[in-house]
Order: sequence, then C-alpha cells, then structure tokens
Amino acid sequence: MENIYYTIAEQRMEYLDSLINEDENKDMARAMSRELQKIRLIPLDMLSAKEAISNIITAEVSRKTTNFNRTIPSLMGLDLRNVTIRNKFRFDNYYKRFLQSRNRGFDFEGLIAGFLDAEISEDKNSPFDVTKDNNRISLKTLRSESESVVIKSITKNVSNYIKNYRGSEENRQQAITALMSNNPVKFLVDSDNQDLINIAEDIVNETLSSIDSVLIGIPKENNVIELFYFTKETIARLATTKGIMMAPKTSGAKQLRLSSTILPDADLFGKIVFPNLTQEDYQNFLIGDDTRNQTVDTLNRFGNKYGVNDLGRQLPQDIIMDLAKSERFITDMNFILGNQE
Repeated sequence: MENIYYTIAEQRMEYLDSLINEDENKDMARAMSRELQKIRLIPLDMLSAKEAISNIITAEVSRKTTNFNRTIPSLMGLDLRNVTIRNKFRFDNYYKRFLQSRNRGFDFEGLIAGFLDAEISEDKNSPFDVTKDNNRISLKTLRSESESVVIKSITKNVSNYIKNYRGSEENRQQAITALMSNNPVKFLVDSDNQDLINIAEDIVNETLSSIDSVLIGIPKENNVIELFYFTKETIARLATTKGIMMAPKTSGAKQLRLSSTILPDADLFGKIVFPNLTQEDYQNFLIGDDTRNQTVDTLNRFGNKYGVNDLGRQLPQDIIMDLAKSERFITDMNFILGNQE
C-alpha cells in the first residue's frame, strides 16, 4: 500500500510541476513577445518587408558587418550571421515566419526586393516580379529540389501561333496537333522535325520576351535559402531540350513548366544564410541578467526624475546590453541620480 500511495503522491507532484512549468513557459513567452515588439520585427507583408529589409541591409553594409553590394552575384553568398545583435533576432524571427507562411511566393518577392533594393512590379499579371538595373526578374519558390518549375502560361502564345501560322499545310496540321496537346513544347521538341522544333523555339522565346532572368529559391529548415539564377537565354535553351518540359498538373492548362533537373544548369547558384537562433538565445537576449535588470532599474529612476515612467522597460534589450557594459553610462547615471538625493 505504501508504494501505491507513494506513486500517487509522486504523480501529483509531477502534475503540479508540469502546471508550474507551463505557467512559467507562458510567462516567458509573454515576456519574450513584449520584448520582440521593441526591436520592430520585420513584417511579412511584401511591400512593408521590402522597405524594412532594405533599410536593415543599408545599415549593416554601412557598419561593414556584411560584405554585400546588392547585386545578384553578391546575393548568392549573402551571410547574415554577423549582423548586429538586434538584426540577428529580427532576421531569425522573420525567417521562421516566412517558412510557415501561406503566401511564401509573395513574401519571397518582398525579401529579394529588400535585399537587392529592387522595384516590385505593380502589375499583378506581370510575368516578372522585380526589376533591378533594368533586369526584369521572375521569382520562384520551390518546396524541394524535386519540384518542377513553372515559368509562365503559354496558352495565349500557342493560340496566336496557330492563328498566324504561315508554313506548309503538312507542317501546319502537325503543328496544330502538337499545339493542341497538353504539353505543346515537348510534343514539338520530341518530333525530330526541325520546322516543328523551330516553332517550339519561337513559342518559348515569345513567352520569355517580357522577362530577362529567373531566380529560384528553395527555403530550408536550417534558416538557409538555396538560390538558382538563370538568364532568359539559358531557360530558353533548356526548355527546348528533350526531357525537360513537363506536362501541367491542371487539365487544360498550357505552361512553360520545366523539370527540376534544370537546377544544376543554373548560371549562378548559392545561398542566403540567415541567423539561426535557439530558444535559449532568445531567453538570454530578451529576458536579461542581473546586470541588465539593474540597468533597467537605473533607467527607470532616471526617467522618473524627468517624468518618464518605465523608461528602462521601453528600450530594446540590445541597447540595455550596451548601456550595461558602458562605464561612462554608469558613472554619469550615478552622478545624476546621486544629485537627486
């Protein structure tokens, strides 16, 4: 019986401990949420994110914490792990939300536009997403390296080609048969008829005429986005290569949809590395230690002297950390507050 009573008591203690830990975790989460708001988190909204990220990058480049000149080649090696402490947390927090976003395609536009200081297309139907130095870039995000890449619908281009075709009647009939299929470019390329292959090249070139390049991003769980950059010419060459064109997933659609096997043929490839912080990192940064808590109390007393309540608790933790390490600040505060007596 004693063992039974001991087991019941032990279970109750474990249950009480779990409730205490749960309350502590909730308190910690609330405290961390309050502190995160002070550092002005990067919004996911495409246009707002673009401005916020662009401003952060401008500041970090000026501080020389990152070697980045806001070009596509430089983007391929962008490492954000050495940015200032506040922006480490801002980028890490942003990436974790970006990874779970249901609008990742639009979020990716804001992200890349912010890094490159590029202009986002105002036309929702535009084939390109951002422009940088007259480079019209189509942006694509994939879930994995095995996902095919949809560049653009070719329905309108196919219809126009059928309507305006001026070749021989024999080729016309073959072309119409190919163009009416669900994967016209593949049908034409696989025909081994040079005239039909030329039609495929014409359709692809016309489809790509309103973009200059394609940038593909594959977000990873470890706060890294793998990047693959293609010029329009490379996409055109690959699209008219046997075995590359894929049928659309939607019945009746006609698309320039390329196999994921094109990724190794990118003109440029690399990755963006974001800070990857742990829960402990957040707690150490946002909650503070005794020294920082004393600094907050000092700032609160200083604020009260001039009619500002809770001054210390209004400041972000990175500022508190810097002040806590500043001997001049401590000396000045002791002098000012000492005179208050």
